[in-house]
Amino acid sequence: MPHKLSLVVPGLCGPLPGLDDIESSAAPLLELLKPMRKESAAGAGYAGLLAALFGLEIEKSFPYAALTLLAHDIEPGDSCWIHADPVNLQADMDRAILSDSQTLHIRQDEAEKLVNELNAHFAADELSVVMADENNWFIRLQACDLETTPLSRAVARNINHLMPTGEAASSWRRLLNEAQMLLHISEVNQLREQRGVAAVNSLWLWGEGVLPHRGSTDVTHVYANDSVTTGLAKLDHIKHSALTDPIVLAYAMQHDGHSLVVIDQLDGPCNYADTSAWLEAMLEVIQDWLNPIIETATSLDADVSIYPCNGVRYHFNNNNKFNISKLMFWKKDRLQDHVDT
Repeated sequence: MPHKLSLVVPGLCGPLPGLDDIESSAAPLLELLKPMRKESAAGAGYAGLLAALFGLEIEKSFPYAALTLLAHDIEPGDSCWIHADPVNLQADMDRAILSDSQTLHIRQDEAEKLVNELNAHFAADELSVVMADENNWFIRLQACDLETTPLSRAVARNINHLMPTGEAASSWRRLLNEAQMLLHISEVNQLREQRGVAAVNSLWLWGEGVLPHRGSTDVTHVYANDSVTTGLAKLDHIKHSALTDPIVLAYAMQHDGHSLVVIDQLDGPCNYADTSAWLEAMLEVIQDWLNPIIETATSLDADVSIYPCNGVRYHFNNNNKFNISKLMFWKKDRLQDHVDT
């Protein structure tokens, strides 16, 4: 059987604030997608797509926190976990704009000191922050009684209307206020401000849930650098490799199986609604990753699906290559036909 290749590329098709100024510059994206069959994909968004590809049954929110802990070889057990990630909130009139830890460049020693200060303060509340790395902090919940907004949907946005809701929301808002006051007076942030870098002045709660049961999937190998997909591979005992070079996929495509590849360089620019950064990253992803991968897949007769995580799948194999090529002489695509705004 031909090798099955699923390329998960969140942000490949937006959403972006505007497209008029980049129509001509984005021609390589149209050239990439034009020969492919556009179909509906199972699952909504990145989390929904991963749940569908791994055959998971998610009753409530997607358990980002528990899966990320597993990716870092921290056993989540049967507990409910939630991200309590370090962020910066910038007050502006009647709103607060969030920047995530990827833009803060937190050092390991800074993260450790801040976590120790938080744990000392909240010991009386029997709360403990667990740090997987400088960007990923967690809290074990007694119950999954919060409803939160994923960090990717909160960055660069006014978070006043995105705060946690649910039965325990009022208690957690009080605790977050205490954490903000503690972070504000921390020597770590005073030194950061002296260096001219943004303070780590708040936590963002998100991704609550219990580690799911293994699902039914035909995925045989995962190539990804993100923690959630790594956690899913470990949950299902699927072979996992970091994504370092498209050449590593050439060998896999010579054999039977289903390789799941996550290319996430476009996710950040979309989250921050940075069209210029998205365009630059998109051209690099196509040149360095997608074009070489698809060229190899075509030569090896592999079955290729590209998932931009917007409810659409772009599908290509050598069986439909001729039929699609007959239509290309009259088919004229626009960027708006593929990229959401």
